[in-house]
Amino acid sequence: MKKLSRHQAAAISAALLFWLLLVALPARRVISSPPAMPPPSAASGTPAPLYRARGSGTLAVDGAGCCDGFAFPGTFEMDYELDEATGRVSITRLNTALADVDIAFHFLIFETGRVQVRCGAARNASPIEGSADASGNLTVAPGAAMLSGEAFKQREAGGECGGGSSSITLTNNAPLTGLLDPASNRLSIVGAFTTVTEGHTYNVRLDMSGEYVNRPPVAVFGAEGPGLGAFAQGGCPAVWNSGNPPEPTVEANDPAGLKMYLRSFSHDPDGAWRGADLLLDQWYHGRDSEPEKFVGESRRLGPLLFEFGPVHHLTLETTDRLGATAVSVCGFRVTDTTAPAVTAPAPAEVGASVKGGATPSTSDVLRKWLARASAFDVADLRPSPLPPLLDGKEVTDDTLFPAGVWLKVTFRFADKSGNVGSSASSVRVNAPKK
Repeated sequence: MKKLSRHQAAAISAALLFWLLLVALPARRVISSPPAMPPPSAASGTPAPLYRARGSGTLAVDGAGCCDGFAFPGTFEMDYELDEATGRVSITRLNTALADVDIAFHFLIFETGRVQVRCGAARNASPIEGSADASGNLTVAPGAAMLSGEAFKQREAGGECGGGSSSITLTNNAPLTGLLDPASNRLSIVGAFTTVTEGHTYNVRLDMSGEYVNRPPVAVFGAEGPGLGAFAQGGCPAVWNSGNPPEPTVEANDPAGLKMYLRSFSHDPDGAWRGADLLLDQWYHGRDSEPEKFVGESRRLGPLLFEFGPVHHLTLETTDRLGATAVSVCGFRVTDTTAPAVTAPAPAEVGASVKGGATPSTSDVLRKWLARASAFDVADLRPSPLPPLLDGKEVTDDTLFPAGVWLKVTFRFADKSGNVGSSASSVRVNAPKK
């Protein structure tokens, strides 16, 4: 067999296309930062979740002297991020490996040589950017994947590779398309390529498929406490307030503000049961524009008190056992817009104390009845009574309650936030019998 100097390099370069092109694979998004890193504040947006995948594929090469359409087998591992809001996909790590093969290379009409390719591997030098639509259809534009790889000529008995090596740098010159479908645990990539090595053009087709080693968790913020029963399955308790300025608010359930447990309802698609792959639920809190600070790690944390006044920013960061994270944010201001619950006294009849009826100053029975109303307010333990209303006017000591008819009296209480609650009852003044 003739020694294949420049032809060897061409053949090895063609083989290297397999894993180098694999690097031009899918791109999607990453949700987060490692558990040790604090999550972003609600104002700075949320990171993308980290997907990890692996699989196998084939690369068919045709070109000058190589390779009769031979399908080179290989495997890959990769991490990628996806920003679902924009559809931006980014492959952050792609490591590929080419199976050990012997390549038939035709350098003359009647002469064929074989080149051994061992320990072929490649990786991306920088993130590979692409896009995916709402259905997970992936597109990586030409020129978006820059890859570098290396192959050796022999593998030793102990598995080490040596005997000289060849390297190659490749940029895809045709679009890559595929499907990124974590929900169904499917990933596939197809790409058609051409490359020129030592003056020869090679046509390459890449077909690969795989599955997800790790899909990011889904962070679900939750709250538990008095008045928060609607969030028993998760959700930020904030309600949009259309005031000036409009902002999310939470109704106080304690005289000092909002008292609640922070609850994680996060789950993970990896594992046989809900949350099987989850490792950490970490909580962060900040007020107004101050940085968020770590406040604890637990599926249920608290109870914590959130005072009146500032805008509270809460972040739940959920991390799975392979380090993928997801965040859920909740921002609100604690307000008290609920009026006191007023209990009016039962209807009553009183005797006349002056000509034509009764007044509070002349009738102990009427005065005590007017003072019998009570009120309850979760944010104010002692709401203040306001003068009752008779015919829409405030009752004073000298207000005359005319005899002979049932009179509607409205009882009112105000809390410290200025909310007024009311309840009505009726009283009848009976004239003395003649």
